[in-house]
Order: sequence, then C-alpha cells, then structure tokens
Amino acid sequence: MKSKAQENNGKSKPKVLVVEASDQDIENLSLVLSEDYNVIRATRGHEALSIVENDDPELVLLGSDLPDMEGDKICKAIKGKLSNELIPVIVVTSLFENEEKAKIIKENADEILIKPVDELELTTRVRSLLRMRHLHDELVKERDEVQTYIDVAGSIIGVVDRNFKVTLVNQKACDVLGYSKEEVMGQNWFDVFVPEYIREDIKKGYRGVINGVIEPPEFSEKPIVTRNRGERWVLWHDVILRDDDMNIVGTISSGDDITERKLAENAMEEANTELKLLDNIKDQFLTNLNYELRTPLISIKGFCELLMEEQLGTINDPQKNAHDTVLRNTERLRHLIDSLLYVSGERSQEIKYNIIPLYPARLIEDIIEDRALYMEKKELTIENNVPKNLPAILGDMEHLERMFTHLLDNAIKFTQTGGKITVSASHYDDTVEIKITDTGIGIPEDILPNIFSSFYQADGSTRRKYGGTGVGLHICKKIIEAHMGEIFVESEVGTGTTFTVLLPV
Repeated sequence: MKSKAQENNGKSKPKVLVVEASDQDIENLSLVLSEDYNVIRATRGHEALSIVENDDPELVLLGSDLPDMEGDKICKAIKGKLSNELIPVIVVTSLFENEEKAKIIKENADEILIKPVDELELTTRVRSLLRMRHLHDELVKERDEVQTYIDVAGSIIGVVDRNFKVTLVNQKACDVLGYSKEEVMGQNWFDVFVPEYIREDIKKGYRGVINGVIEPPEFSEKPIVTRNRGERWVLWHDVILRDDDMNIVGTISSGDDITERKLAENAMEEANTELKLLDNIKDQFLTNLNYELRTPLISIKGFCELLMEEQLGTINDPQKNAHDTVLRNTERLRHLIDSLLYVSGERSQEIKYNIIPLYPARLIEDIIEDRALYMEKKELTIENNVPKNLPAILGDMEHLERMFTHLLDNAIKFTQTGGKITVSASHYDDTVEIKITDTGIGIPEDILPNIFSSFYQADGSTRRKYGGTGVGLHICKKIIEAHMGEIFVESEVGTGTTFTVLLPV
C-alpha cells in the first residue's frame, strides 16, 4: 500500500539522515519517518558528516549522544559549510543539556525537539521544513532560469536600486564593462561605471527619477567606463521598478553598445565639417573667378561689337565672320560664367530675385530672335506658337531669360541639322503653360529622373559629343521653383524631347 506522499508526488522518497547511536526514542522516530521518507542511518558523528557531504540528504534528524562527537558539534559542523546551510537540521535533546551545548544547538539548528518527542509533532515539523526547502529550491531554480535568459540576451541589462547599487546584471554587461558579476554586483553604478565629467549630472537625473519628480526618457545615449578606463557608448532604455505598494524601488535598464556607430558618426561629422569648409572655399573661389572673368569678357565683347559696326575702320566679310564667331563664343562664355555664379550663389543662399510683372510672350520672342542666326547656320526650323496675348506673370526678368535661353539652347544643341523646334504656350485657370519641343536625339528613359540634378550629364565621358557643364537644367528647375512653378520633361530616344514649364499668372 502506497503512502500519501508517494500517491501525491509519484516520485522517489526524500532522503532523511537520522543520526543516533543508542537512543531508543530517536530509533522509534526513525521508524515513523521511514513510512514516507528514505531514512539513512548513521551511528557516529564523522559518518554523519560524510553522508551529508556525499549523499546530499534533504533533512537531518540529530541526536545528542554519539560515541565520537557530541551532537552540538555535529550540528555546528553541518551548518558551518556554505553548501549545507539550506539543509534543515532537527536536534532532539533533553532539558538537561548544559547551557553551552544548548546555546550552540540553538544557534545552528532549524528546529529543537525536547524528549520525549510526539510523533505527530515530528512529522509536522519535518514536512514543514522540507516544504520550505523545496520552495526555496524552486525559487532558486526560477531565479537561475531568469538569470540564464538575461545572460543570453543580446543587450546589456542591469538593475540599480534607490541607493545607486547594482542589484542585478547580466553577462553581456559584464563583458562590455570588463568585470565579473561578483565585481559588479553591489557597486555604486554612478561612482564606478559613469565617466566623472558627467557623473553628477547623471546622478541628479536619477535622483529625480527615483523620487518621482521626472520620468526617464524612453531612449538615451550615455557613456560608461570600462575596467581599462576606456569609454563605451550605450543606447539605454530605462524602466522604473515599483514594489507592491507602487513605491519606486529603482530602475531596470537595457542597452545596446553603439560605440562603433558613434565613432563612425563622429568621423562622418568631422568629414562633413571638412567638406563644408572645402565647399565654402570652392564657392568663394568660383565667385571670385566669375567676377575676374566677367571684366575682361565685357571688354572683349565691347571691342568686337565696335569692329563689327566698323566704328574702328572698314572690315571685309571674312573678318566679319571671324568677329561674329568671337561674339557668339563670348556670349556662350558669359552664359557659362553666369551659370557657375548662380550655382555658387545658390549654395551660399545669396541668390536674389527682383520680382516684377512681365509678359512671357515678349521675353520668349526676344530669346528666339537672339538665337536666329545660330539656328539658321544649323539649318533648323523654329515655330513660335506663343500667343501675343498671353497674360502677365510675376517674375525676375534676368533669371527667367536665363532659364528659357538654356531650354532653347538645349533644343538647338541636341537637334540634328534640318530638324525642327516648336515653342508653344497656353493658359488655364491661374497658370501659364509653355512648351519647348524638339525633334532631336531624345533622352533615354533611365536617365530622365536625373537630368535636373546638379552637374549631371547624360554623357559624362571625356569623349562626349556635346559640350556643357551639367548645371543648366538644375538651374532651370531652381529658377522655376523660386517662381512657384513646375517643370516636366517627356522624351523618346530618336524622336525628340518636350520640356513643359508651368508658371502662375
């Protein structure tokens, strides 16, 4: 017939060590216990200590009369070892034990039973002590499991109490800090692991958190000091810990080591600072160069015009053609300088717009007339379908002229001899729509998204057929956006390209 303990647990009986030599009372008690427990007997003190060391009993029932060692010394020896401190020890003694022995027994035993011992009392005490032992073992097991989970976590995890002491830390944190768990536990987190130059500020903030004055930020980046006095940067996530009465007892923090990322960010920031400096130097150089080039260019153009008008003497037709070529290239160089000056001014945010009412039809007509000779030499046909009564817009004459000139120059440059260019316009609601269409080489579809980027060219090789700096369309887009307008492009390789400009009336 199975005992109640066996029926309930279905497990092997707990080991109980009974230590006695000739005490009939204890002998009788061991028989009572053997029904529900696996009773191991020892009749000598040294034998009992060996069993405790090797067989790991769950409870010891100890008499006081043994031939080689007194009971109080056995009890003290068992409890004196750290590995045995959780083994419950019940000492059976008499009222006649001397005071010194009684004191030792009282200090080390978990329970003291006075002879004669009631069987029910014994079984109740044994069951109670074993239950507490098993509960403690379960708590230790759960704690170890939690610690294992925390240790295998990829993040740094630690708990700091109200006194700034570390009460929990995982292996990842120890690896980053360079200490063992034993060295970290119980340390003042801020005094040991926080850099001195920010220590007081961090402490002040933590006091505010544990006093309920401030909420910790969801995420924060703070440095920690490692064993070798180096610094590591950690991205922290802090959560307040409270007891059952909702009192703040500390914080639990998880963090990721972001030192490499911070180093990369700092290096990038330094590189960006250097690039900005170089960019400013370049822009200043371009500005100075543009102004220096503009002065002789004006002089060249002025003398060429005097020669063409024969104000300095008569010239023949070949000389006129030569001077005309110089004038056209002078104009081309002026546009190039203006473009570079615009890009430089755009970067330094120094572009200014003089907004006035103006008529786009008249502006476009003047630009077409200026390009007439060039188109005639290339045998291009141009149709101007811009209505004379196109409504006025608010704009900057100089910048809009640059924008339309570049779009028309592009159409001329990329249209083969004998081709056709059409300029048309219409208006609807509060918008003027202007289209410049050519029958040129077209733009590949994969290139279209990039053509408005600064210094981008469809053919950027050193052997490219068509000239240009790659900033023209970028400047056009910026000018149109400054006028609260939009620009679009449609193109098909071998068929031609259409640029559409929308400007508010």
